[in-house]
Amino acid sequence: MKFVQALLVVSSTSSAFHVPHSPKRSLLRSTAQNSEAASLPPVPPSSPSIDFPPSKSTSFQRSLRAGEEGYSLIRRPVSFDDSDPIFQAPKSLDEEEEARRNDVNREWFEGGRMKGVGAVLGEYAAVFDGGSKDSGSGMDGKKNKKRQREEDQQLDMHLRTLETLDYRLVLKALSEECSTVKGKEIVWNSIHGGAASSNNYADSETDLDSDVTTMPLTATTLQGVHRRYDALREMEALMDGRVDGWIIPCNRNEQLLQSNQSRPSNTSSNNSGKKKRPQRKPLGRPPIEGMSFDLRPILDILDRNEVLEGPEILEIATMLECCMDVLDWGEALRVVNEENEQKQQQQQQPELHQQSFVELLKFTEAIEIDPTLFSLLTNAFDDEGKLSGITFPTIGRLRSKVRTLKQSILSSIDSLLASPSVQSKLALESGGALTMEINGRIVIPVQQRYQNLGIVHDASRSGKTAYVEPTEVVGPTNELRQAEAELRAEEARVWRELTETIITHREEIERNVDAVAQLDVVMGRVKLGKRLEGVVPVVRDEGVVSVKGARHPILLLRGIEGVVGSDVEIGMGENQGLILTGPNSGGKTVILKLLGLYAFMAKDGIPVPSKAYETARVDFFAPILADIGDLQSVDGDLSTFSGHLLVCREVLKASKKNSLVLMDELGSGTDPNQGVAIARALLEALLDKGCRVAITTHYLELKQLASSDSRFAVAGMQFLGGMPTYKLIPGMIGESFALAVAERLKLPQSVITRANELLDTDTRKMGELIRDLEDQKLLVEQKGEELKKREMELLELKADMKRQQERLEAKQLNARREEAKKFAAKLEEKERLLEDILEKLKGSGASKKVVAESWNDIRIVKREALNEAENLPGIMSRLQQQQQQIQMELVPISEMKGIVNLNVDDKIIVCKKGAFYGKEGIVKEVGKKIQVSVDGVPVRLTTKELAFPPKTGGANSLSSNIDSIRETTLTKLAKRGIDLESTDEASVDVVSSSKSRDRGITMRMDSNTVNCIGMNFEESKRKCIDAFSKATMNNRSLVYILHGHGTGVLKQKIRTWLSSDRRWVKSFGPAEQADGGEALTRVELKKQNLFEL
Repeated sequence: MKFVQALLVVSSTSSAFHVPHSPKRSLLRSTAQNSEAASLPPVPPSSPSIDFPPSKSTSFQRSLRAGEEGYSLIRRPVSFDDSDPIFQAPKSLDEEEEARRNDVNREWFEGGRMKGVGAVLGEYAAVFDGGSKDSGSGMDGKKNKKRQREEDQQLDMHLRTLETLDYRLVLKALSEECSTVKGKEIVWNSIHGGAASSNNYADSETDLDSDVTTMPLTATTLQGVHRRYDALREMEALMDGRVDGWIIPCNRNEQLLQSNQSRPSNTSSNNSGKKKRPQRKPLGRPPIEGMSFDLRPILDILDRNEVLEGPEILEIATMLECCMDVLDWGEALRVVNEENEQKQQQQQQPELHQQSFVELLKFTEAIEIDPTLFSLLTNAFDDEGKLSGITFPTIGRLRSKVRTLKQSILSSIDSLLASPSVQSKLALESGGALTMEINGRIVIPVQQRYQNLGIVHDASRSGKTAYVEPTEVVGPTNELRQAEAELRAEEARVWRELTETIITHREEIERNVDAVAQLDVVMGRVKLGKRLEGVVPVVRDEGVVSVKGARHPILLLRGIEGVVGSDVEIGMGENQGLILTGPNSGGKTVILKLLGLYAFMAKDGIPVPSKAYETARVDFFAPILADIGDLQSVDGDLSTFSGHLLVCREVLKASKKNSLVLMDELGSGTDPNQGVAIARALLEALLDKGCRVAITTHYLELKQLASSDSRFAVAGMQFLGGMPTYKLIPGMIGESFALAVAERLKLPQSVITRANELLDTDTRKMGELIRDLEDQKLLVEQKGEELKKREMELLELKADMKRQQERLEAKQLNARREEAKKFAAKLEEKERLLEDILEKLKGSGASKKVVAESWNDIRIVKREALNEAENLPGIMSRLQQQQQQIQMELVPISEMKGIVNLNVDDKIIVCKKGAFYGKEGIVKEVGKKIQVSVDGVPVRLTTKELAFPPKTGGANSLSSNIDSIRETTLTKLAKRGIDLESTDEASVDVVSSSKSRDRGITMRMDSNTVNCIGMNFEESKRKCIDAFSKATMNNRSLVYILHGHGTGVLKQKIRTWLSSDRRWVKSFGPAEQADGGEALTRVELKKQNLFEL
């Protein structure tokens, strides 16, 4: 009786201390062999506790105590350790509702497990009992259904069009390219009740793109199509790696992350194990791949007013972090735009500009992240996925308290077991563990007579052993249970707080996910376009389709190889209608569906398959209406012809200007004459409304419409060698080739022969003529293909010749560079010579300023001569050719037969290689060496180095050719280089006598005037020195410097310099008034030793 009373006390006091719902709950499963214990129902997940009332039978209590190694359902191994307790998050946001649910679960567990299915199911049991009552109502309802008349039946032409065109397969492929759940929803919403779907044939001009986060897949306006294709081009440039840039966390994101600084300093330890966000990475596709962004399960929980648990909250936190990365990505796009604007302001070449981003930025700008929400969710959990004790200090304090109490209780138990007084009272006969746990309280096995050591919680079946909670740990254990209850309540409060915060920002989170989904759809369009090898078409609202090499997208998606491309065109000029003709199974329906698919793909912003590098055009059509296949229905009491007429009625009702209408076998299914009449009347009515119409037909009357009505164009499917090629030939009326198709499909030959006999003569002759025409056309096409092949071969040959020419030019360039290097080496040699001259100048007492200026001039000459060195070899070659021509005409005087006398003032030509080669001179003195004046410069030469002028042309014309080359193709520095090159080969004995110096020219001319207007002093000075040198070489003593009046600064600086110059200037002063007066300075030069220049 005492044991029962103690058990009742413990049960009543521990009812508030429930066993937590965790993976450890599996330990509660019984290991007993008793079948009654093993058949107990499982503990429901929401059950807060396991309380066994003491009113059960003795056999039931005995079965609960039964177990191996001293354990049972009640007695379990001690679970006290250093780990924190794990509690299940509350189910309901309302605490009272949560308490009511716990009570219901407890009542079910305690009272319902023995009452059968009816008691458990309660009010839902009627569902199973009455499920078969109305089993026949469906058939009865169908039997009683009132028959609907044909003329009263209505059609959803949008769904009819999508089904007949198989456009769902294209959308399925697009959804597969999307990685986010919301992105897939956007795709499928275009069919299943999407806002844009109804606008396919509704008379609406509403632009549904005003909010980019809810923008449907299908555009409802032309501007919407342009926006979708612009976004696609921007994304394609990023995905192809054609944009240079870096993703760097922007300032806004840094401010959001700085919100954590207000937390305690040890916050960093909480996030130490988390992956750090990359600081920099290349700009490419948006960082959303691999994320599903599936909000549906989370929103369902919120709609049920339930509490979100850890996985759901972590999922939302991950979504927000990903959205933050998208914001950084958008900031990188803005940086690229700013760089493009700077390049435009600097007027750089357009090819240096990168892709600008407008449409993609609209999606990133729609993303808004609340700093408080972001900080709360990203720091809510620790590295183990539990609620963070740092972010929520109360939870951390209670967990620490629980751990401390557990350690204290375990220490007390260890001390008791080590006490000799207690050891003597232990019941060790069973050989089980010395410590066990019952309902979260530690007990030890003692002999029955020592059960007063504490509170008895259980007893063995023999009654010899009592499981007692020592009195020393009763108080600490009660305190532990209280701390755990407080921890459970605090965690429940935090779970509810997190959930309520998410509910507050629900609309913001949904908009962010919608914006990311729009980016995902754009990426899906790009990926699908690459699969289809598609191009972005030109889109206008003029009702035109013009595509070269158009291929059926569904055939491409199925992976069929060798899909034939056709040139498709409708709506150009007066062409409003296209009549497709040709054999059965020849591809007419494929072309018809292709037109509709391209129109839908353009509205959805999907690239269309087309020939590469050819401009495709697919205009905006609204609505798109198609009738392909039969609408025959037994249930709807519709025949084939009735179904077509019903569609025709709906088409006429829904069509308007720039609608696209596609109809297969129009007018079929009834009397041919009446069918043709109805078909033609329908076509004319549609064209009168401004529609674009394409039909397939076998009726000759419809095929001939193009000849009588300029609004129609005809095209035929090619049929060669008894086989269709599936290629559309514009302007051709295709024969049906019914007999050829029958023969190809192996219909009995006797039937085919008889059918041919039954054909009337005109039809047979018409078929034969068409076949002959097709054969001739095939021959022409083969010839055309051969010509095209030869043309390609010629183009390849030209390209090969061009490549060879480029290789030859490259070799020549390399050779020129080698010559330039040699020329540069010679320049180095000349520079050393000039250095020696400067050393002499230093020794001659020249000023440091003159020496420095000379060094500077040498460097300038060297640098500019090297720049022109690559072009010098070719020029030298031309000069050598001219010199060779002169050499062929010149004969040295010493080689002339007979005695040749030279007299003073005779004209001669210098034939010695050097600076004066080919120039005309005048004999001044005759002796062992002959003194000749060449361009005013006296030189001494032998008769081997002189020749008489040629009889025709004279030396003047020959030397003038060389001079013209020098003057027209070379700068003064290159001329100087050539002179150095030529003077290296031969030297001339120059006579420097004062008598030969020409002093007679004192008049100012262009040849002796240096124009310095517009230059600064340093430029003017260099130009004057160059003119002084040239005048000295030409034996002239006067140079005029034209500096103008101006402010007088340049004139003053030039005259100041001339007054201090000791190298060139003998005297200077203003020019004569007749020569220009003060605007010029007249300079008289000193005589120079030419070998020391």
